[in-house]
Amino acid sequence: MTKDMILFWMPEYLGAHAMAWRRDRSRRTLEMDFGLICRQAQVAERGKLHGLMLTDTVAVGYYASSMTKEALGRTAKGSRWEPLTLLSAIATSTSRIGLIAPVSTSYSEPYNAARMIASLDHISAGRAGWAVDCAVNAHSDANFGASSCTAHQGGRHQEFINVVSGLWDSWEDDAFVRDKASGRYFDPAKLHALNHRGPHLSVAGPLNIARPVQGQPVIVQTGPAVPESGFPGGDVVCAWHPGIEAAKAFYDAVKSGAAARGQDPEGVKVLAALVLAVGRSRVHAEEKVARLDSLLDPVFGRELLSTTLALDLSGYPLDFPVSDVAVDPAKPSTVRQYYLDVAKRDGLTIRQLMEVVARVSVIPGSAADIADMMQRWFEAGAADGFAITFDSDEESLEIFVDTVVPELQQRGLFQRDYRASSLRENLGLPRPVNRYIATP
Repeated sequence: MTKDMILFWMPEYLGAHAMAWRRDRSRRTLEMDFGLICRQAQVAERGKLHGLMLTDTVAVGYYASSMTKEALGRTAKGSRWEPLTLLSAIATSTSRIGLIAPVSTSYSEPYNAARMIASLDHISAGRAGWAVDCAVNAHSDANFGASSCTAHQGGRHQEFINVVSGLWDSWEDDAFVRDKASGRYFDPAKLHALNHRGPHLSVAGPLNIARPVQGQPVIVQTGPAVPESGFPGGDVVCAWHPGIEAAKAFYDAVKSGAAARGQDPEGVKVLAALVLAVGRSRVHAEEKVARLDSLLDPVFGRELLSTTLALDLSGYPLDFPVSDVAVDPAKPSTVRQYYLDVAKRDGLTIRQLMEVVARVSVIPGSAADIADMMQRWFEAGAADGFAITFDSDEESLEIFVDTVVPELQQRGLFQRDYRASSLRENLGLPRPVNRYIATP
């Protein structure tokens, strides 16, 4: 049987494009509009998408810690939901779509993280996932009395994952006997303390919540911090790539890394992150992006570009050629060089490169265009599926569900219905055996 591609939707408060909130058709009237995001989750479930995966930050300063309040005040990125609370609420109005919550390994404690994610798994009847977040920045550090140069890097990240996973196995599946005749509610022999003592963390356990419905909620590794070999213990690896060749190289590295660790490569799913602008036609989609470009606020745009390039552009006029901007060769930057090369190739001014950066690599196209691109990547072995977000996040999801999803289904590339009730089963991942149970 041919495998189906996996699709996650990543809601992005009014859209990935910073100026999506300025569109005439924006429906947002409340800053924290639970009804809207709940309806969107139901649309995604109607489209049979495998999961809804949130992103998060634990500070006001979505783009960079160096961005001023004046610039941030031109965007809709200052206020965000707490992910686990939001997904627990969404769980009550959905029944099949997976609910993947970001929890930081830098600004959280593993016992609380394990407990909250396990609770979401029980509330949702086995649909929880954990998007592991190891990002650090100065604003978040200041909120937790932490230093990104000390406790948050390197080994703590993987140790944190190992501790959370160990805590989820505190109770064996049949530990709760509830035997009224004998007076025994649970079997003490089936409750296990972790007693972890490591270089970064010390956690005794056991966890005070029954084993999750899935045994282990799905662990998703995300972002640029993910090494090409992936992290041990991850079920899904998700990253953005500039093109199909880079995506395929990453895919092959993750799969071979899993095999080298003794894992079944099919037990690690690799998703490519995409930002889409779906239109009635390719021209319509391109017009949507151009309209957002035209709304770009120059105060925000200049600071965003300055931050991205790690250059002070405050003294340059917006129509100054980027190729003439002074750059210190003693301080190289891969990201900066990528955008400088784009600017040189296309002869862009500062204003024009601001628009390019603000688009966050959006891919415009008709339903057929988007389906063609996804099919090409999927069949080339560049991804097991995609984590998608949109330039503007309101009607775009509905357009995708009503046009792109049927196109993929007609081509035999995407499921027509959910195959099971749990996220793990719908992703084709086995339910892990409790580590404290002897296996033959």
